[in-house]
Amino acid sequence: MDWRKIIATAIVAVSTAVSAPAQQNLCDSEASFGRSDGTLFGRYCGVCHTISGKWNRIVRAPLGGLFERKQLVTGQPVNEETVRELIAKGGPTMMPGFQYTLTAGQINELVQFLKAARCPEQTPAPQQGR
Repeated sequence: MDWRKIIATAIVAVSTAVSAPAQQNLCDSEASFGRSDGTLFGRYCGVCHTISGKWNRIVRAPLGGLFERKQLVTGQPVNEETVRELIAKGGPTMMPGFQYTLTAGQINELVQFLKAARCPEQTPAPQQGR
């Protein structure tokens, strides 16, 4: 394993460990569109998406508990690879791709954040494709 992969893995591990309080903050403060929280989610995703689903955004389905769902809006199964691809290339309707805006490390950080993102009082999101 080369040193760049080791550093990238360490950054993802640290950002995931730090993200638990930030996730709770996102659940409590989503009314501000997440822009002031300083997280990647807040800066790039929070304008359209929420974690809890409490606040109205462009996308009404919350992203909290995303990895508990069976499939994405694209119909693909939910896993790290498909979520990473959706963030990079964009969605089937209005979601833009971030492959030219975010680095691969930042996209990986968002995937790890979304794997753990869940608000305590959040009810399970409806499953797509039932």
